[in-house]
Amino acid sequence: MKTVVLLPKAYGVNRGRLLEIIRSEVSEMVVELDAEIISLGTDKRNHIIININGEDEEFVVNVLAKEYGKSLQSDNLIPNKTYLGQLIDVGKVGYGLYSDIGVTDSKRLDVLIPLHRLREQFDLQGPLKMIVDAFVLVEHLPVTVNLTSIDLYNNRIEGELNQSTLTRITEWMQDDHERLLVFGANLYQIEISLKKANHREDIYEIEQLGKFEFSLRCKRSTRASGILASIGPRLRGVPIHLFIPKELEAKKHAKT
Repeated sequence: MKTVVLLPKAYGVNRGRLLEIIRSEVSEMVVELDAEIISLGTDKRNHIIININGEDEEFVVNVLAKEYGKSLQSDNLIPNKTYLGQLIDVGKVGYGLYSDIGVTDSKRLDVLIPLHRLREQFDLQGPLKMIVDAFVLVEHLPVTVNLTSIDLYNNRIEGELNQSTLTRITEWMQDDHERLLVFGANLYQIEISLKKANHREDIYEIEQLGKFEFSLRCKRSTRASGILASIGPRLRGVPIHLFIPKELEAKKHAKT
């Protein structure tokens, strides 16, 4: 039997439903192979864990790693390399942000993006909360990070946001479309909620940021707050964040 810990997370009120989606997808992958899913769940940090058994188990594990991304071993981390992750524990400390990049051989080894580096990257001075609020840097936001320092002896990794993440946020800030960030749901749930609320036509584009993390780009004439008021009750318990460029820009300049 082979065990693989995947990079995506199943969390929140829809954890069970999200796991079933993964189970269904993996079952389709192995239907013609000598492999079966023995168990599927999450670790303490909500990363998806799958146990596979059969003659083709090694092949399946490799396919899953390629399809979803898999956990990392601390000894294999490479300085200056880019890794995918999610922001975690946002607001719990004031000295920076942490990104979970899926290191699983240590009790807790996340990438610290120090406050001074965030100030430089966003060209905004002030406390962490100011930067977090001005750019909607929220829990479970998918980000790419560059590792700048690895100190395994002291169980400390530091990094910075990769240019791709900075570019995405900058483009959102400069866009005249408002957005909703929906985390911990699948595309079908979002589509159904929009249709039942008669708002599907008010969404110009749905962008997938992570496996279960989405950005809903509203039409120019549509207010994101109105969409939230309508679909929020249908997605009860699902984190939904507003990204309204004009309000964020005003907030940023009001504090500088």
